[in-house]
Amino acid sequence: MALIKALMVVNINPNEMKNVIKQLQSIKEIKQISTVAGIYDLIIEIIVEQMEDLNDLIVEKIDLIEAIKSTDTFIVLKDYK
Repeated sequence: MALIKALMVVNINPNEMKNVIKQLQSIKEIKQISTVAGIYDLIIEIIVEQMEDLNDLIVEKIDLIEAIKSTDTFIVLKDYK
């Protein structure tokens, strides 16, 4: 079975970056967390086995982090160099 890769952009409440990163680091499906400049605060890379796993991760873990204001999730169809 092919794994599902998703990228999520995250907006965080001011002064909560370290707290949010620490909470995200404890989630095994999150493979990378990057701070970025621009309209988003973080981009995270997620790897799961099934779409249902992605849904559960978002609803049961990420959405429960109070300091996160908003997220957008993008399913990766194909990676290129």
